[in-house]
Amino acid sequence: MSILQTRRLVLRPVDHADVPALHGFWTEPDVRRYLWDNEIISVAKVEELIASSEAFFEAVNSGFFAIEFADKAGVLVGFCGHRRFEDENSIELLYGILPEYWGEGLVTEAATEVLRHGFHECGFDRVIAATDTPNQKSVNVMQRLGMVFECRREWHGLDTVFYAMEKTDFAPP
Repeated sequence: MSILQTRRLVLRPVDHADVPALHGFWTEPDVRRYLWDNEIISVAKVEELIASSEAFFEAVNSGFFAIEFADKAGVLVGFCGHRRFEDENSIELLYGILPEYWGEGLVTEAATEVLRHGFHECGFDRVIAATDTPNQKSVNVMQRLGMVFECRREWHGLDTVFYAMEKTDFAPP
């Protein structure tokens, strides 16, 4: 499995040892509000998500990456990665970072590297991302990445926006 690196970050595949950190992160109120539709997910759900990510890595060499600072290895501050979208035909980009790091460009930095990996190492032709319409911080990340607005519709009972990027349109800074 691939370990990715940026100027400030190390992105490594999540694994079972990350269950406590991811559970704490994914149940943090400001994170779960949009990521899990405000549901407090169980430890078992975190384990299921990690197992699904590991299987995706086995199949396509991508999944969820833990975001750590390059100079603070072992301290998970967020995640970023790919999974198969619920329609089973699309590859979805997901990301999140602890609120104390919002506004520092870390998610954009991590997501740019994850997109590069997906397009150039995994052979993805297209990646989508979705968020609840009120989550403008996430919309801003999608736009900074160069993703293009596709549609706004109800998804799981929520007003949701969908963005996409084609491999041919990927142009990292």
